[in-house]
Amino acid sequence: MAPNLNNPKAISDAGERIYDERYRQDYERDYPGQFVAVDVLSGNVTRGGTSSEALLKARQQYPKGVFHLIRVGHAGAFEVGTAYRHVHTDRLPGQ
Repeated sequence: MAPNLNNPKAISDAGERIYDERYRQDYERDYPGQFVAVDVLSGNVTRGGTSSEALLKARQQYPKGVFHLIRVGHAGAFEVGTAYRHVHTDRLPGQ
């Protein structure tokens, strides 16, 4: 059953479920750090070294697809706020 395409959370949940059920075990062993675009309508995936590469391939192969992007072996496709990861708190604004 296709997810509600008007609901980003439903698309994300469907993409994660498909990845978990069909691809996670092999991809995390063979392609760590790469990006995977999961077509939540067909269950097919495309892989690339960058997010742009994975999505471009996905759009070319599945022009009517709806995609959820995953970075293999990571909690999310992107990290936010990493610039402050190794900065002492006394150097942060307002400290």
